[in-house]
Amino acid sequence: RDPKAHRFLGQIYEAEDNIEKAFGCYKRSVELNPTQKDLVLKIAELLCNNDITDGRAKYWVDRAAKLFPGSPAIYRLKEQLLDCKGEDGWNQLFDLIQAELYARPDDIYINIRLVALYRSNNRLKDAVLHCQEAEKKIPLQSSLEWCSCVVETFEV
Repeated sequence: RDPKAHRFLGQIYEAEDNIEKAFGCYKRSVELNPTQKDLVLKIAELLCNNDITDGRAKYWVDRAAKLFPGSPAIYRLKEQLLDCKGEDGWNQLFDLIQAELYARPDDIYINIRLVALYRSNNRLKDAVLHCQEAEKKIPLQSSLEWCSCVVETFEV
């Protein structure tokens, strides 16, 4: 009946890599005290980082997205969920990246992710075009990761 106790017990189970029991304790803590926004995000991260793909991860990511709209952490969790779907998730992942790129066009990680997605699906022309467009609009040259991404794209 004490949300703090359930949360603490969840942390213990998580430290022991007992993901199912940690999830149960965290979930019970949120049920007892729904104002724990950070714990909702933690549950989503716990499930995604441990490849739990039975629908629970999507539920908690969606719930966290309502509490933290526009959060880069939520974007990465959604991306992880779609990566697990393989080919089926490609279009959804593309749409997610496009939407995030619209919201944060100068985010280097998202630009790199889009180029990598194009490359992984042999859409090399699109990858090169995005590199060229991004170079015109955004000062990305200072990022080693971006420069490596561009070089890798042009080498293919």
